[in-house]
Amino acid sequence: MFVANDGFSAGHVTRALALARALRERGGARGVEVASLLATTSEADALLADTPVALVRLPAPLAARRAGLADVERRRLVRACLEAAARSFGPDLLVVDTFPSGPHGELAGGLEGHARRVLVRRHVPAERRGDEALAAGLDDCALAILAGDPTPLEPLAGVKCVHVAPIVGALALASREEARARLGLPLAARVVLVASGGGGDRDAAERAARLARAARKHDPSLVVVVALGPLEPLEPLASERAALPSGLVHLRCAPLGRWMAAFDGALAAAGYNTAHELARAGVPAVLYACPRPFDDQAARARRFAEQGLAFALEDDAALPSALAWLRASPGRALRADGAAQAADALLELASGRGAA
Repeated sequence: MFVANDGFSAGHVTRALALARALRERGGARGVEVASLLATTSEADALLADTPVALVRLPAPLAARRAGLADVERRRLVRACLEAAARSFGPDLLVVDTFPSGPHGELAGGLEGHARRVLVRRHVPAERRGDEALAAGLDDCALAILAGDPTPLEPLAGVKCVHVAPIVGALALASREEARARLGLPLAARVVLVASGGGGDRDAAERAARLARAARKHDPSLVVVVALGPLEPLEPLASERAALPSGLVHLRCAPLGRWMAAFDGALAAAGYNTAHELARAGVPAVLYACPRPFDDQAARARRFAEQGLAFALEDDAALPSALAWLRASPGRALRADGAAQAADALLELASGRGAA
């Protein structure tokens, strides 16, 4: 049973779905039948379509507010839904992302019965590692899967840890020709992707639009693709459409990871999924940070730059230098098969051979 709570992003649910797919594949290779259930507050319907899991939708904060529920009522309802799902499903493993007991303590206590709890974690800001939301429930974890980001994480004290490569949600990469045809992009043009994350952050979307216009102005020959995240409205606002000059296009195709080979470069928020999916495909990327309480995107951009995988854009005034780097960079691919490695660890734990 996977539990994924997302805010402005789609990271938790993407990693959960990647692990569910890998579990089915790795379990099948071992002759082990795997059944997966995902309980999530995510409203990223594009990601949740055609998934290898049974789905329990939990009331998300925005949906609850629209329904007139106070947040304390929503949290109580979420916990009750999780208790009922765990009791009915009877999982062997309860897999949670980032927060061992959930961001609001909804998984605290003996929720999972006899199931073993597994934490999946990428880098978190150093100054927040002692926060209650990140520390509460660590003692209940039989295993922590530490996903490369892109470099290894420090082990968590008192918990058995397994280090894996980055976990990405993309299926097998399509070729450049396939990807361009799928996305309706000209085969011969130089195409740059601009992506601002999952789509729930208006400030990030506005910055992405500014960067897209600046990139197009810097090089009018570019085709600049502004990607709409899975949490964006079904149609961009009319004002946004009107603000896009010739050569800039909106694109909705989530998840986008399978089609990354369509792009010659990218200007992207340094969220976990986008950064690693671009690097997996060998797409040179200019990464910039969006503020997140439990995800230091500026630090991730710097780590990628240190590995030669990206240009860390700390100030928009450096955009001309970033675009020059983007044109000159040949790109470098990053190994990102962490889902398969993590699935093997989960199967070992479920069988009793990998107990902490």
